[in-house]
Amino acid sequence: MWNNRLTAWLRPVFALFALAGALALAGCGGGNGAPNNPYSTGGVATPLAVLPATATVFSGVPSTLTITGGAGPFTAFSNNSAVLPVTQEVSGTTIPLLGASVAADETVQITIRDANGQTVTVPVTVKPSLLLPASITITGNPVCGGSGAQLCSGQDGTATVIVTGIGGASIAGRQVRFDVVLGTYSLLATNAGVPAQSVTVTTDQNGLAAATIRVPVNAATQFATIRATDVATGSNVLGQFTIAQFINGNSVLSVIPTSVTTFLGPDPSHCANGGTATFYVFGGTPPYTVQTNFPTAVIFTGTPVLVSGGGFSISPTGQCFTGLTFAITDSAGRTLLTPPTVDNVFGTTPTTPPPALVINPASYSATGTVTAPCANKSFSFIVSGGTGTYTADASPATVSTPNPPEGAPFQVTIPGVGTFLLGVKSGSATVTATITCSGV
Repeated sequence: MWNNRLTAWLRPVFALFALAGALALAGCGGGNGAPNNPYSTGGVATPLAVLPATATVFSGVPSTLTITGGAGPFTAFSNNSAVLPVTQEVSGTTIPLLGASVAADETVQITIRDANGQTVTVPVTVKPSLLLPASITITGNPVCGGSGAQLCSGQDGTATVIVTGIGGASIAGRQVRFDVVLGTYSLLATNAGVPAQSVTVTTDQNGLAAATIRVPVNAATQFATIRATDVATGSNVLGQFTIAQFINGNSVLSVIPTSVTTFLGPDPSHCANGGTATFYVFGGTPPYTVQTNFPTAVIFTGTPVLVSGGGFSISPTGQCFTGLTFAITDSAGRTLLTPPTVDNVFGTTPTTPPPALVINPASYSATGTVTAPCANKSFSFIVSGGTGTYTADASPATVSTPNPPEGAPFQVTIPGVGTFLLGVKSGSATVTATITCSGV
């Protein structure tokens, strides 16, 4: 009886131990000690999918396929490893592709398999790759050559590449993008008006792609880098060039006329007062300021010069001078170091003296009578020669025309008996005539 009571007491304890052991085995995967499958989908297999479903790659240009479904790990196989090899054991979900060199399009089948045995085949077309040169050709402004750099501040240059295919044949109609990688400059495509950091151009019939390099006037001396990329394949090449700061305006500024401009006075005793000479400014960066070493000797018009090819004019004020010159500076601070010069000198034409001053007649002699008295008697004169401008005076006699015209008669009226003197002045010359009237 004591044994029966003991057995009844132990039976619920043994049941408790049995339940704990069952739970422990369930937590260990059924008691076999195997870990859970990290790729388990809970009994539902995700369809294997790869993007893109078909692909096109270029020889030597890296590309990828991306696995977007299925259960890993994944494996990949190529049916033509000589053209497009792949790594059999895929790391993650990306399959790298790098096509070998081909002479014509080759289609390769890439098969991907997941851990559940699902497979997908992706056709990949390997195309011959275009060929870019080893570097970009940079052509600078010739006037920058003295600096030792390819381009100078404030100047333009060109960047070119020639795109070729198999056998070196030129490829026309190919889009090539030029990008600023490093440096103070910008790019312009053909006929483009706005500089940019990236421009896309199309190769011509010779496979040539070209872009303009524009360096601002404030660029410091530096190394610069540019990249050219074939848009379709992503193939690219880098080019490097040097930029030099450039402030000597002689190479980029010009003025015409360049020789000495001479103003001549009207005679050997005078320099020119009036007349105009015009000078035209080209190059550099307008507007241009103009100053002179004889500021009071000439009058300026048209300054500052606002556009390249615009002109300014000077007019002498009568002051004699030689060696008048100009300080012509553009907005970037470049100064023309060898500007033209201007002289204003005495004339070479000798002064022609005016013809002799003549009064006709030179004298009158008359006798007054009771019927014809001397008082208020008039006598006629004509003056000629001299400068053509006359002043006549015969006081106390009266002159009818104090400023008689040349060759026209004028009258002198005497007050009575006596001798009267008529004086006519023209310039610095003077002539006289007499009138004598005696009574009876």
